[in-house]
Amino acid sequence: MDTELQDITRHIERHIGPVGTVFHEAVSDDLHIDVHHVASSLFRRREVLVTSGMSARPMAVPSQSREPRFAEVLVVLPKGWPLSKADFSDERNYWPIRLMKRLARYPHHANTWLGFGHTLAHGEAKQATVPYAEGTSLCAAILLPPSSLGQAAWSFKRADGQDVFFWAVVPLHLSELEFKLEHGVDPLLELFDRHGVTDRIDPARPSVVGP
Repeated sequence: MDTELQDITRHIERHIGPVGTVFHEAVSDDLHIDVHHVASSLFRRREVLVTSGMSARPMAVPSQSREPRFAEVLVVLPKGWPLSKADFSDERNYWPIRLMKRLARYPHHANTWLGFGHTLAHGEAKQATVPYAEGTSLCAAILLPPSSLGQAAWSFKRADGQDVFFWAVVPLHLSELEFKLEHGVDPLLELFDRHGVTDRIDPARPSVVGP
């Protein structure tokens, strides 16, 4: 295990919970992305999945920006979300992991960066944006601090002195994406607060933006 992976694993276990399983990527392109599972328990009523590998390279953050150049992404799932290899044959179970891996690769393959409030749709254009899987209308995602995990889980300083930030992937409806693009992230977060939307994924939740 290399030093960077050791740092990530240590951070997860110290501030999120013990890693019970690592879903190793059997076939990778130029970037190897694994997913660490912190299982629910009597006191942690959620499943947390965290990538490792995204922070192996710096993102193309503008030189004048103070945003972190190294990042990983995570998802917070309801307790009992199906997470066995057999379950992954059903896209209704696997789509959060597929989304994480897509986001982890995106800034490196597109020569860009991801940070607070950045969004990515599941499609190349509005007309082509489709839900992540059957049974949900969620079709885009926004990156936010993982507020449900506590601030200590948000970032850590690697042995080489670089900060690594962990962004929560919060799926969106198309109406929420359009609202955010028109009005900005803060008004959307106000609606989230008003409707009790957190970083925990709920495939059946309604849009916070009225018709």
